[in-house]
Parts: sequence; C-alpha cells; structure tokens
Amino acid sequence: MTREELQVLYNDQILSHNKDPYHFQSCADCNVEGQAYNPMCGDKFTLQFKKSSTTLESGFFTGFGCAISKASTSILLQKIEGTTITDASIYTQNFLEKLKSTNSDDFTGDELLDILIRLKNFEGRVDCIKLSWQATSDILKSMI
Repeated sequence: MTREELQVLYNDQILSHNKDPYHFQSCADCNVEGQAYNPMCGDKFTLQFKKSSTTLESGFFTGFGCAISKASTSILLQKIEGTTITDASIYTQNFLEKLKSTNSDDFTGDELLDILIRLKNFEGRVDCIKLSWQATSDILKSMI
C-alpha cells in the first residue's frame, strides 16, 4: 500500500471515527472503569465497561486525544463489545502483538485494524494507536 493510498484510508476511516466516535459518552450504569493516559502527549480517556459475569456488554469512553488515539479507541470498543471477557482479552493482546511485529505482511485481515497497524510506521503514532488497547488489556486482565 502506498503512502497516498494510506492517506485516503486515513481520511475516510480514521477521521470518520475521530469525528463521530463510537460510544463517546459517559455511561451511568457501567460497572468497570479505567484510565488510558499518555503523559508525553496528554491524551487521556476514561474507559467504562458494562459487564456481566462473563461478557463485555458494552464499552464507552470520554476524554481527549489526537485523531488517531480517539479513532483507535472507537474502533476498539466496536470490536470487543458483546464478546466474552476472555475473548476480548485475547483480541486486545493479539492486536498489541501485531503492533510490535516488524513483518509488514503481518496484518489482521480487518480493514480498520490494518489501517491502524500500518499507521504505526508514521513516526510517533504507535503510542497513539495502542493507548486505549493497552489500558483495556490491563482492565480485562483484572476481570479474569
């Protein structure tokens, strides 16, 4: 994928999630809460989850951050909502591992996640991408 093609996908997908993020609101009946914070840039989100004994029923977030960190959080919540806590934990860990990979062919097959993974090659963006993924992974581990 060329830089120009990636720019088009960024404009179409990432900026769309930044402009209208999924569940970007506070949740009064959520029963799990955590923070995603990057002191280097100031991005900070409060992550809230409504969970049953084994399922993440829904996820919400509030706060502020750059377009990539906000879009990445929006995408994350869409992907794990309605899954078991164990599956969500595995999913977030797998994505974080793919972000670390140096193999350029090591993509997920999911267009949105692949865009995020490709954006890691832009200087300084990997921390923006993984901010809420890492925080959510840590939250999920505490639930298991």
